[in-house]
Amino acid sequence: MAIHNLDHNAEEHFDFDVFSITSTETIYKVIHELNHCLDIDLQLNELLDFTRKEGEDFYFPLYSFNHEDLNIEFNLLSNKTSFQPKTAEDKPKELDLFAGDIEQTTKLLPELENSDYFLIIKGDNRYLYNHVVFEAIKSNPFFIIVNEIFIEDLKDKKSKGNLLF
Repeated sequence: MAIHNLDHNAEEHFDFDVFSITSTETIYKVIHELNHCLDIDLQLNELLDFTRKEGEDFYFPLYSFNHEDLNIEFNLLSNKTSFQPKTAEDKPKELDLFAGDIEQTTKLLPELENSDYFLIIKGDNRYLYNHVVFEAIKSNPFFIIVNEIFIEDLKDKKSKGNLLF
């Protein structure tokens, strides 16, 4: 059986643009503001499942909107999510002093720890509207910092892989 590894340097895998957003607002307020300034309608699409080596499951809610007129897909992900505990029947019977009392979180892109949200745009026409999208979200007063993230600048290979969905 052949083993195939994802080449994180191959550009054909990264056919999208990423903007990081730093904001103290909740995900719902960020969605509202993005919907307003970009004239889109982000909706919860799915939960992206990431399992860490320790076997802990983390789910990142993915909000999406497909703008058919512009041929661009917008996706919003939070950089931080909480651990999803196992169901009651999976819990050990012995007493654990730390079970359930400590909230465990993980970052989608740990090297960008100051980024709260990522807006990912995909599609053939994204190059035509990249700057317009950037300026629209950058001018929103609810967003403290807005940056374009260049995939080649990410040092962590796992971070690059986390953006592929």
